Amino acid sequence: MGVWIITVGVLFVFVRLFQWFQGFMLPFPIYLLAGAFLAIASNYEKGLGALLKQIHTTSDSSQ
Repeated sequence: MGVWIITVGVLFVFVRLFQWFQGFMLPFPIYLLAGAFLAIASNYEKGLGALLKQIHTTSDSSQ
């Protein structure tokens, strides 16, 4: 009987959290900043390597 009460209680909490998350809205600038952060984080290595090559090439051609 105790397992049933705990199971029903946990399911109730999950349903209430799910309903709360569905109604939760973030302002647009937060979505914009989060998207920019994800774009930078996902392309970090690619962008950093290209930047270092460009700096190295520029310093070689100026000498």
